[in-house]
Amino acid sequence: MSEVFEQATQARIKAIAGTSEATRRALAQHLTPPEVATLAASLFSDADRDLTCLDLGGGTGILSAALLERYGERVKRLDTIEMDPTLARIYDEEVRRRVGGKTMLGDALLIDAGDGTRYDRVILNPPYKKMASDDPRQKVLPVHSANLYAAFMVRAVEQLADNGEVVAIVPRSWTNGDYFAQFRRYVLASCSLDALHVYGSRDEVFADTNVLQETMIVRFSKRQQVSTIRVSQSAVKGAEPTVEEFMTSDLIVGDSLVVRIAPEKHTQIVGTIEGVGLCPSTGKVVDFRSRGYITEDEPSGRASVPLIYVGNFPHGTLEHPLSFGKGQWFCLDDGWAEKQVCQPGAYVVVRRFSAKEERRRVVAYPLVVDRPVALENHSSFIHQGRSRKVIPLRSADLAYGLAIWLNSTFVDEWFRGVSGSTQVNAGDIKKMPCPSLDELESLGRSWSAGMTQDEIDEACRGLL
Repeated sequence: MSEVFEQATQARIKAIAGTSEATRRALAQHLTPPEVATLAASLFSDADRDLTCLDLGGGTGILSAALLERYGERVKRLDTIEMDPTLARIYDEEVRRRVGGKTMLGDALLIDAGDGTRYDRVILNPPYKKMASDDPRQKVLPVHSANLYAAFMVRAVEQLADNGEVVAIVPRSWTNGDYFAQFRRYVLASCSLDALHVYGSRDEVFADTNVLQETMIVRFSKRQQVSTIRVSQSAVKGAEPTVEEFMTSDLIVGDSLVVRIAPEKHTQIVGTIEGVGLCPSTGKVVDFRSRGYITEDEPSGRASVPLIYVGNFPHGTLEHPLSFGKGQWFCLDDGWAEKQVCQPGAYVVVRRFSAKEERRRVVAYPLVVDRPVALENHSSFIHQGRSRKVIPLRSADLAYGLAIWLNSTFVDEWFRGVSGSTQVNAGDIKKMPCPSLDELESLGRSWSAGMTQDEIDEACRGLL
């Protein structure tokens, strides 16, 4: 390890120790660990000429140090933009005396080098924080950005020279979903997606700053899209990654340009949840906004229905009422409350948020009830109606079969391949692969409470 890289590493440790977690959260600041910085710099291609480089959010200089490790004297100019004056001073002390360039203090979304410079290499570990639609910085960006990290990536792409490359350490959430559709269209129209690196654990990359995030490293280059994409994976920081090459057409799919980390496995399943006539909806009752309607015990003298949380499925089937700190009854005091109710029948409940390092991202429960119920907002539920008109599934067997299918390893791997989020929302469920309703009903006849993962996968094997 070179002197400059070692000094940047020590400066990072001191900066973390000297900054409160509240301050880091306010700035969405998560300083790059040395192993991650080294891997990020390694994703750049080799260079046979001198380079002009930009560190977009320089921090303590560890990404710049990794660039200098990677290219040595080929780096003739290394600029940085940093908002935090303390970190900018540290950067100058650790990096600036080693290589020429400018340190610009300010918002990286609003300033640039000021002399029309376009860069051969841009490296960044941007802040992760939602960006409001009315944020004035949206107006200076060529495309709407749902998160600061996407906005930083847009700025990085804007400042690339022809055939220049950008490597970014970012969440995986940009790879799918409507929130980032505009961003994907912009960046994939402007650049080639060349390489992805994915970590196996979402608390691994920034463990010492308490950041829990599905993290990836991505490389784009300012040129036409290449025909293959390099995908590497590692379970932990510093581990030797596994590397594969995939056809671009297998990883960038659909009109919304969803980016997968692996090709979809061959399967006979050609339908989707939405395509076979099922409708996912989000649970209607937001409990903290409905406290006046929720009671611990079934009230006397007030019409009420069971309020169902994902916590009411401790062993995979409904148990109600249960004592786990959540009110179990929803009172029908007025017309608004009555509209939150689902009528008796069969449904499938899908958990929207998975716990840290959950074995499965997709977790589903059959819900077959003979009385009206209300469903809390931390779950989604699948029915056969429309978004504004809930109609129960046509049979209990359909609910059991659909729950088995959604709990299969196949569906979970499909979702992990297409989504970088630990959330499973109604929009995600619509696109999930799904057999026909007749096949699901047949599958449902094999359902039993407490099925193991092996039993679930064996039951689904015939459909694949």
